[in-house]
Amino acid sequence: MKFFKQKTIWWPTWQSWLILLVAAALLMTLFFIHAHQFLAVTQRSEGADILVVEEWMPAVVAQAAAREFASGQYRLLLVSGLREQTDKEDSANRGRKSSMFRRLVSLGVPEDRLMECHAPMTEAHRSAAMAAAVKNIISEKGIAAKGVNVMAPATHARKTWLVHRRALLPGIPVGIVAVLPGNYNPARWWLNSQSAKWVLTNYAGLFHEWVTGF
Repeated sequence: MKFFKQKTIWWPTWQSWLILLVAAALLMTLFFIHAHQFLAVTQRSEGADILVVEEWMPAVVAQAAAREFASGQYRLLLVSGLREQTDKEDSANRGRKSSMFRRLVSLGVPEDRLMECHAPMTEAHRSAAMAAAVKNIISEKGIAAKGVNVMAPATHARKTWLVHRRALLPGIPVGIVAVLPGNYNPARWWLNSQSAKWVLTNYAGLFHEWVTGF
């Protein structure tokens, strides 16, 4: 006669469930405390002489970029963006400056210290495409950059830093400057519907860039 061992199925006890719930609550609490701070990173590259801002960014970022440029550390401010690359579109856009370019001039940035750089229009990896445009113009113009600092809205800063580091390192040091919009408390970001949307959306975008970016 053959004897078979009876398999024991483990099922969590109520104490185990309690520990799991407490651990989940602690992780959620840590996420809420540090989520915004992680995304809204500021870490300047010391000695950087090039400042970068993407042309789609809001007025508050343009104002912060003008103040940052006025520190005297920078010799060029690059405005990156996306643009259709057809002959017709190139002809129509020749000599036309972006709204970000014009806004920066109105804020006191000398026009001869501003330079636009455009990547082909794309619906995917737009930030990475603009970072590649920055790399291309630095190479094409023979700009000897000591380092680059990039301006970005608070919750978009971590992703912006990632794509520019991928594009410019190891040749050019890259820093990031996060700009707070000033209409919510970063330490209580979840109490504001707009900031909550920004945080969650940018975490999803950052994860997507980590996994599928180039």
